Amino acid sequence: MSVVVAGPNTALPSRPRRKPQAKPSRDIHRLLTQLADLQSSYTPSEFAKNIDKQLLYLTKSATTPFTRIVSLGLGSLSSTERGQTRRLKQLALLLAIQDALQQQTNAPIQVYAQDPTFTKQDEALLNSLSIRILRTASGSSLGEAADVIDASTLIYSPFLTLEAYEQLLVESRQPVQYVIGDDFNALLEKWPKYSAERAQVQKVTKAALGRYRRKAISGAGFWEESDGAFPMAVYAAQNKVAERARM
Repeated sequence: MSVVVAGPNTALPSRPRRKPQAKPSRDIHRLLTQLADLQSSYTPSEFAKNIDKQLLYLTKSATTPFTRIVSLGLGSLSSTERGQTRRLKQLALLLAIQDALQQQTNAPIQVYAQDPTFTKQDEALLNSLSIRILRTASGSSLGEAADVIDASTLIYSPFLTLEAYEQLLVESRQPVQYVIGDDFNALLEKWPKYSAERAQVQKVTKAALGRYRRKAISGAGFWEESDGAFPMAVYAAQNKVAERARM
């Protein structure tokens, strides 16, 4: 397969529907059916087109080719508590990012996922999709992900704690080059002016994100009002951050 080189108005090839690695249980089959429906709604959306456009920019500008995605904060996919559809959409987006990178780089992209709320059913679902599980003791710790992240890693963090973001972007021994996750500009507006959470957001913003190119992600057709607020942005390391990551 040749590398995709697309202009801003060029549609990427349709993505093949992946198959589970083993025969799933009834509960896993139900989740996979829900996931497939969400993937079908994602593909033609404006949101998907904007994501693909930003991924194309990353693959063309990256000095180290992508080989892996580390997902942090995916949430429990099997939990039927409020927000399950949003969490399954987060998984659909993760798989779409993997597929897009594989098409654009013409190379396999391994996916890792870590969340302290994962159940055995969650892990079985992710394993059926060839996603490797990483462990962490709590949502405020990077856990095993800290040993997996390198210069070829794209971080996908749809719902990560501010404490983990501090470790990831400010304190990490391996500088992170690319992140698709929370839009910190939007997070600043979320918290009251003198709250501890706003202070944490400001710390990460001042200490790390000034060295990244930020691009907010928007677009209709996938996230709905019932999913809750989900402001996202793509962050790409510039200058010294990228140089340190390659060392």
